Amino acid sequence: MANVNIRTPRFYTDHINYFLNRGIAITNFKLLTSGSDLITAYQNGSDSELFDMRPTNPCTWDTSANTSDHILININRQSQPTVSTNFIAILNHNMASADAKVRVRYHATESNIQDADMGSATRIDPTEVLNAGSISNEIITPALDGTTIFTFTNVTTQHIGIQFEGDSTFDGTTDLSIGCIIIGEYFDMPHAPDLSVKRTIKYDSLKNNRSLGGQKYSNMINFGRSTGLPTSGSTSTDYKLYGGRMAYDLSFSYLSATDIMPDDYSNLSNTDDNIVEDLWNMTHGSHTPFIFTADNTSTSTSDYLFARHKQDTLSMTQVAPDVFNLSMKIEEEF
Repeated sequence: MANVNIRTPRFYTDHINYFLNRGIAITNFKLLTSGSDLITAYQNGSDSELFDMRPTNPCTWDTSANTSDHILININRQSQPTVSTNFIAILNHNMASADAKVRVRYHATESNIQDADMGSATRIDPTEVLNAGSISNEIITPALDGTTIFTFTNVTTQHIGIQFEGDSTFDGTTDLSIGCIIIGEYFDMPHAPDLSVKRTIKYDSLKNNRSLGGQKYSNMINFGRSTGLPTSGSTSTDYKLYGGRMAYDLSFSYLSATDIMPDDYSNLSNTDDNIVEDLWNMTHGSHTPFIFTADNTSTSTSDYLFARHKQDTLSMTQVAPDVFNLSMKIEEEF
């Protein structure tokens, strides 16, 4: 979308990190799966690093020497609480260069997603958000390196498998590399923010100094958003990128109480969609990053930020019976 216009915001929050932050060990997810026709070890990285919310810290596999094998990630979504999953984001990948594609399936029984191709599991039918390229039946083949996001109908089944495989075969020279995987349920705000949105582009990684002779000089640690939400295509060259980090101050007026708070604040619900349950609680306030877009219909990478809440409290002001106003501060990570 032109000019990074503001419409109805959407948040893509991660469920793996929610569980990790609540004390469930990464080993409980049984991620990289071993078996026939499967690559069984990382060349660089680990299960923890694949979901560490650090897209500039990539994991790699030796796909160039195993071009006909697959990489199967087995995600145990845990039985309690049962939360819906309807999107997957693959950040900072080189799937186009590595001749890779991906399929996703799910099943209540873990063994049905532990074999190559997951033949006994139920397929999903993905919808492209960003850089899903060619979607043929269930198979997604990104057209470009960078970030891929796709959505699908809500899955509440406990086990989900994500299989990376060659487009026919993997490239024989370039190994597959993935910066981070985010999997969860996206949340759309009930309506657009108030017109008084404040958007800022910050250069806050530089330090201005003054020499003994009185002349100013500056040191720049980094120029900003080169790695925020990894950019697809040729514009990933550093000098072609806009610098600075983007931030939003958003206010929302006249939100229904049901849009903000769960019906029962003592129990996490699977069907009760609201800001506290699906956004604020899932990120533990400012603790965990997420993917943010100011326009939930956009298919342009430039409208998406890898961001974090820049606030530790979510304040709700009642302006009428069961009607509230609230504000949010969103800031790009890099």
